[in-house]
Amino acid sequence: MDDQPILRVRSLVKEFRIRERGRSAVVHAVSDVSFDLQTGGTLAIVGESGCGKSTTGRCILRLIEPTSGEVQFRGVDLLGLNRSEMRRARRNLQIVFQDPQASLHPRLTVRRLLAEPLEVQGEPASVVTERVDELLRLVQLRPEHLDRYPHEFSGGQRQRVGIARALAISPALLVLDEPVSALDVSIQAEIMRLLVDLRERLGLSFVFIAHDLAVVRQLADRVAVMYLGKIVEIGDADEIYRHPQHPYTKALLSAVPVPDPSVEQHRRRIVLSGELPSPIDPPSGCRFRTRCWRAEAVCAETEPPLVARNGSTATHHIACHFPGDDPLGNDPTNIDALADDAIANDEFRAELSAEG
Repeated sequence: MDDQPILRVRSLVKEFRIRERGRSAVVHAVSDVSFDLQTGGTLAIVGESGCGKSTTGRCILRLIEPTSGEVQFRGVDLLGLNRSEMRRARRNLQIVFQDPQASLHPRLTVRRLLAEPLEVQGEPASVVTERVDELLRLVQLRPEHLDRYPHEFSGGQRQRVGIARALAISPALLVLDEPVSALDVSIQAEIMRLLVDLRERLGLSFVFIAHDLAVVRQLADRVAVMYLGKIVEIGDADEIYRHPQHPYTKALLSAVPVPDPSVEQHRRRIVLSGELPSPIDPPSGCRFRTRCWRAEAVCAETEPPLVARNGSTATHHIACHFPGDDPLGNDPTNIDALADDAIANDEFRAELSAEG
């Protein structure tokens, strides 16, 4: 993985003006979001529905025009490009949508779906034919699939077609907008393995949007946790999973299923109270305070900055007045630590049994 960021987002803001009950209102969808994505890496943006993660992904590609901020791709500010310049830039920037059934034209065969992006870029027919065959192999579909229509495929196969279409013009960066959330668990695993393979084989960089921290575990190098339009915690994936600092991250991790019963019985599920506040009128201070069990008066008065705190690494930033692990070091949301303890206990019991 290259040390230089392929994507740099700074102070990204997206506001939508709407009319509610006859009056004009502003939806604060994305508020002051900043992050870097290293070349060849994967940044996962995770949070509940309505937190602004998909809007962030679309703003990066200018499928939605940001209100303000800066989006640099390989040092070029995308927000400063005109329409024709942005069209050329999109050769390197593509998106895979959540629902391939909705994003793939139902009246086009797979052959036409894969050929179309190449033809739009002016590629000759011979190059188009060769590239379509190559794309099919990349996503592990068979030649007989070329003349079928989207409705003739399973959900997982349709998503493979969607991925192949996004790869058609050899982009460097993919925004993956919840690409497996509509699939069965076993199919999710297949698509995730495919994405890992494609990233390594083609040297791709990913922005992976998801609502489930479990889904992105095997793919993400870094994780950004979003709540109500803001990043509340961001850091290396291992650090986030082993040492979550923000209460909201802890709540999300506590919902991650663990197949080992010996681990599951030691976990405490954190159930958030109340509803997600409206992005039209977000809470003062910390936006998470209305659902946080650790909130105090300062949380309503002052918005916590996103900075490294309490011994966190320089790349691990938290927006919380009271971040940190459980005081005893036995955080019930720390899945990896619990799993390590369970393995050690099993090994110890096995040794006792052998001695006895």
